[in-house]
Amino acid sequence: MKNILSFIIIFLSSFLLSQQKDSENLIKGKWDFKVFDDTIAFPILPEINIKTSNKIFLNSIEFEDKTFSAKNKLDKFDGKWIVLGNHLILYFSNKVSLLYEIMRLNNDRLELKEEGMLVPNLGYQRRN
Repeated sequence: MKNILSFIIIFLSSFLLSQQKDSENLIKGKWDFKVFDDTIAFPILPEINIKTSNKIFLNSIEFEDKTFSAKNKLDKFDGKWIVLGNHLILYFSNKVSLLYEIMRLNNDRLELKEEGMLVPNLGYQRRN
């Protein structure tokens, strides 16, 4: 019984590590913000009081090996990134960090959900 339990633990940990490596390899590259036609838009209703602490909106992001560079209309940002399970954490060089939940990640699409939101609210398309 002890051997079976050990085997299951080793198998699950290696499976989860391989999935994390797949996510890290898929996320590398250049991404541009895009509003997708099948993305659910979050309604802004007065009776729903959802606030996010994220004050940084990124128009484009380029992920390299553990580092990223991003920009919006006013600023450029640099930092480090890490994938933990289905979460993406961006550590900016100015000591700010942002946590996103990865809702969809494939060869051409990255959808992120900010902490506190009910649905994915950031969609990025891979730049060719």
